Order: sequence, then structure tokens, then C-alpha cells
Amino acid sequence: MRALGKHLLRRTLIPERWEWIIQLVESRGGASIGELVQCVGISPATVRRDLRHLQERGLIERTRGGAAPSRPMRTDRAFAETHLVNPDEKARIGRAAAGLVAANDVVMVDGGYAAYQTARHLNAPGVTVITNSFVVVQALIPRGDVALVMAGGEVSAETGTTAGPAAEQQLAQLIANKAILGADAVSPEEGLSSPLLATAQTQKAMIAASREVIVVADHAKLGQFSLYKVAPVTAITTLVTDDGADEKILDAFRRAGAEVIAVSTSG
Repeated sequence: MRALGKHLLRRTLIPERWEWIIQLVESRGGASIGELVQCVGISPATVRRDLRHLQERGLIERTRGGAAPSRPMRTDRAFAETHLVNPDEKARIGRAAAGLVAANDVVMVDGGYAAYQTARHLNAPGVTVITNSFVVVQALIPRGDVALVMAGGEVSAETGTTAGPAAEQQLAQLIANKAILGADAVSPEEGLSSPLLATAQTQKAMIAASREVIVVADHAKLGQFSLYKVAPVTAITTLVTDDGADEKILDAFRRAGAEVIAVSTSG
């Protein structure tokens, strides 16, 4: 199931004028109370009350004297697209995350590009990798020192992964030292989330079967949220990202109990 349109669930059954306000704010990148009074044809007091209600629902952000578009919801990308976005950062993140895998670990790896880069850089001996990603399997098949387990299930040609009840049931029968998960969106407030229900369910199963959870995500994924909740931030043992991340966001992850590793992207 694909992600619904931006904030669709929270925008059902709202007054029509609220839709006008949202459209004006989003199309202009922000609007003052005076502009909204003139365009929507309501009083300043009604505009302020509407903006308060819209902000409570996460549909806009209040600003001094007006409103701005809300924080955007992350939508899904095919695997073929994700490797084009910050590829160098993801390779460095993957190399750093691979260094967290110890000899003889059993590791669950999902289908994100940064997770794939982690699998590519594994160098600990005697590792077993459980994955639902065809590209992870392809990367590790030549490695005679890595034992591979491929989760079955419904195949997505777009994401290159398996998912669904069969994959979840298989994962529930296994135990791993670590789950290494890519992120479409991860924030200190909403935790880990995904625009695809199937991906969210598979990641939940991997988390439930693992003693530690390592999230690998470049800086563009931090502070973002998507439609389906995977796990709260407190479930994340370690966040591996790059040094382009906002330090305030990284501090919020640390306060939530996650170890943060921000790899250098220079040199």
C-alpha cells in the first residue's frame, strides 16, 4: 500500500475554508493573517482560531503573524532512485555501521540503500545475515564467509524486497544480535516511520527479533516522519548518520537514549 497524500488522514472532515487556508499557505510557502483574511474572507479572529486548530492537527506551522507549511511527510522511493540521493554519505554510513557488527553476529538487514551499503562493507568473520532484500543477497552471495538467510514473502519489483505475512512469520521465528534498518524517516518525536505499510510491518518484525537496533540514515532523513509508525525512538540503540545532520536533532536522539555516530563526509 502506498502512502496516502500529504496529511490525508488528518485532513478528512475538515471545514472547506481550512482547505483554502492550507492551499494558500502551501502554494505561497507561507501567508500572513492579513493575507488570509483578504483571500478567505473571514475575520482576523476566525483566522487565528483556524490556524490554532490546523496547527494542533499538524497541517500547518504557526509563525509570528501568520502560518507556514507543515513539516513535509516523507514518501517512498524505489531502490533505483534512493542510490542517487546522497550516495557518498550512504556509503560512508554503511562502512561505519558495518564496523558495529562483531564476529559471529546474526544480523537482520532490510532493503534500504544505506542498509545495503552496510552489507557490502561487512568484514567481521562468521556473520549470518538475514534479509528481505535481493540486492543484499546479490552483494553477499560471493562471500563464502557469510551465511545468508532470505526471508520469503510477496516480492516488490520496485523496492527489491520481500514483505507481507509470510516474511513477518518467518522473521518472528528467528533471533538476531542486531537489526540494521534503513530509514525513509526518523525523528526524535515520531521515531522510525515508513511510507509503506509492508515495509513498516517487516521492520517491526526485525526489531522484535533483534537485541539491538541500528538505524542507518543520511542527514536528509532526520527530523522527518512518514505515514506508518515502525517504532518509537527509544527502540533505537544506535543511529548512524553523516555530519551534515543538525546537531540539535542529534542531541535530541542522544537524550532519547540512542548512541549517535555521525560520519565525516569530507576527505
